[in-house]
Amino acid sequence: MVEDFNMLFEYDSGYVVDGYKVPMGYELGSCEEFFYLHRQPQGEFVIVLKEGGLFYFLSDSFSDFTGLCKDYDWYVISHQSFNTQLEIGIGLMNTGGAVGWIGRAESSERLSMYKDILVFSYDCGVETEFYPYDTAFTGSCEIDGSTCHYVHDYYPTRIQKIDVHQKRISNLIFRFKEGGHCGMLVAKIVSLCMKNISYYNSPEKTILIPIPASTRERQRKRFPVLCYHLSKWLNVRDGFQTIWIEEEREQMKGTSHKDVVSNLSIKRRDINGMHVILFDDILTTGQSFKQLKRRMIDLGAKSVTGIFLGKTVWLND
Repeated sequence: MVEDFNMLFEYDSGYVVDGYKVPMGYELGSCEEFFYLHRQPQGEFVIVLKEGGLFYFLSDSFSDFTGLCKDYDWYVISHQSFNTQLEIGIGLMNTGGAVGWIGRAESSERLSMYKDILVFSYDCGVETEFYPYDTAFTGSCEIDGSTCHYVHDYYPTRIQKIDVHQKRISNLIFRFKEGGHCGMLVAKIVSLCMKNISYYNSPEKTILIPIPASTRERQRKRFPVLCYHLSKWLNVRDGFQTIWIEEEREQMKGTSHKDVVSNLSIKRRDINGMHVILFDDILTTGQSFKQLKRRMIDLGAKSVTGIFLGKTVWLND
């Protein structure tokens, strides 16, 4: 505990190893050493950091807190007023495996009360979240010699009953397809997933390209926000404009033999000599990925990797 600006600052921290929290093993002297910050949030605050990069926060200076989030690429998923002074919320950050909490308030009792507020609001076991916040890939598979990673198993809701977690996955996928705010959330989730895998040592030679939707309108709604933020967080090139849909086609998700690349115009100069990351929301048969991957190789790509938000699971799988 240290005194700072006539208020008390406290912390508790560690790493999660095999499901157990392990202390960091050295004395932390400041907020900077815990969260690697150059500055702390203003006023009174508490940040509770969970495994996987999920965090809860409480702040009496929310405008400053959002500025801090922008500086450090933390993503605020949702927030709400707790009372006239305090804002509480939930978000995602890249933590390198750390867990714990930090906070500043006028007294230890007040800090304890703030932590209790966050635990009651977000950690009491009540199923209130609309989306899943998993930040590790569920699995991977190989398609035509290329590795494809996926965040979630996806069970189509139209043909089978699903549990609460699967409903959240469906919510995330459907909202992403619709466009809007979900693009940034999906980008943050995928960026945190990718820190756990080895992709490329030369980010300047890596480009992120979305597998095109069936129409230009769907392409415009789904991918520009995701590509902008994900390429920035991965420090790779944004390839949203690398592919142009010259002729729109009917949706072919789940088909096995239709040509899905003949209607596309692809900039060779963006592909030649590059490692390509292809992103799409759902992996079903893998036909779109397979055809586009082969086209990338024809255009001079060094390698192609697939990243998907979900992989379809059928009842007979």
